[in-house]
Amino acid sequence: MEEKKALTGKARNLYGISDFAFSFMANIENYYLMFFLTNVAKFPLGGIATATSLAYAGDAIGQPIYAGLISALKPMRWGKNRSYILLFPPLVVLSFVLCFTKIGPEWFALIICGSMLFFTNLTRTFTWTSNLNMMNVLASTPDDRPILASRRATWTAAAGLIYSYAVIPNITVLERAMPEIMVYTFLAAITSIFYMLMCWVTVWATSGYEATGEAAKAQAQSAAQQITLMDILKSALQNPYLLVILGGALISSCFNAGAISSTTYYYTYIGNPSLFPLQLLLGSIIGVITSYLAGPMGKRIGAKQAVLVGSYSSVILNFIASFVAIPSNIGMIVIICIRGLIAGLSMVNMQVLYSDCVVYAKWKTGKETSAFVMGSQTIPIKIGLMLRGILVPLILGISGFDPNVLAADVTMEMKQGIVMMLFTLPAIGGLINALILHIGFRLTPAKVAEMQQEINEREALAADAA
Repeated sequence: MEEKKALTGKARNLYGISDFAFSFMANIENYYLMFFLTNVAKFPLGGIATATSLAYAGDAIGQPIYAGLISALKPMRWGKNRSYILLFPPLVVLSFVLCFTKIGPEWFALIICGSMLFFTNLTRTFTWTSNLNMMNVLASTPDDRPILASRRATWTAAAGLIYSYAVIPNITVLERAMPEIMVYTFLAAITSIFYMLMCWVTVWATSGYEATGEAAKAQAQSAAQQITLMDILKSALQNPYLLVILGGALISSCFNAGAISSTTYYYTYIGNPSLFPLQLLLGSIIGVITSYLAGPMGKRIGAKQAVLVGSYSSVILNFIASFVAIPSNIGMIVIICIRGLIAGLSMVNMQVLYSDCVVYAKWKTGKETSAFVMGSQTIPIKIGLMLRGILVPLILGISGFDPNVLAADVTMEMKQGIVMMLFTLPAIGGLINALILHIGFRLTPAKVAEMQQEINEREALAADAA
């Protein structure tokens, strides 16, 4: 059996640079898409709810199919994962830009926004899942996975350092130079093009770790590497640990659906808008530090324990923030920063738990379905996004939202609705998620190492027999 290439140099340090760029694009969507649709394009709330929820629903339904296709399809010339990271980003650029447009009659413009929202998520999912699965391709030892997860999270957090003051304050500046609706189209174009370029850097940095060309095709044609739909189903249905993680994450995503989008409404109608960049900057600085340390910390106390420490702490701080957010902007920012200091432990080490599930799936089924297992973590995210399309317009409508009302005239009912989306609901969902993980995930590092050793022995025997 060919020895796996050791993780060194540019691959270790640049893994996650596409996530750095992805964060810029994702922040534009998460913070400003709903705001663009309600306050800039001024589409009716019912139309927004229909268009966005259908787009995200289609994406959520398709998510298992996308991940399964990456596992089952034969690799292209650049490798099983790197091919998607190379070829799909240009499609992301085109579709993402069209999400922030208002072309033609209102009904037609909504169809464009909704359909392009679905398509941009489809193409990004192929790229993002393939990039995520590269963690398993690059890792030559179990200790590499926490380091790679930490690098990826560090890059992601670092994006906020630039985004907080390079994007948000300049929205006002750009509004003086071009029509307001074009500001968001321009930002979507710049951020998505940057993402495309960083994906191509990732392809370059990971050269040599994944079989390419004829070698990849020959590897895919071997019986041990051929993946069927049944193999993919088994990797999920016979993996209780994956089901535990997904179950908890699904509940959390449902309660967390409108949290990020409501931040923009918070600083528009409740908080001081000038503090919005400060919050993101401080959160990003803390995120970089926590993400860098989270890998070694997870290695020391165990990934599951690190996840639980971050999760339970975040729940407590979210409940506190729900009472502080309206009377005190500064108090809310302090709580968010403390929450970010601890929550990074959870986010980074959750990747390690999914990676452990990859080992379990291969040990159980004998098949390499890592792309599906790692990609499945986006299923709860997609469902949460689908619910966001319904939840945000619904709560805004119930709270008496009117895009033409000034912040000074906003009712306490609307303020409370925004804070509920921002803190109270995420606290409830986070608590349920932490309890499920605490009770149900019993896959230990020792057991994972034992299973990996058995997998290696099987593959060695198969290679000798061949």
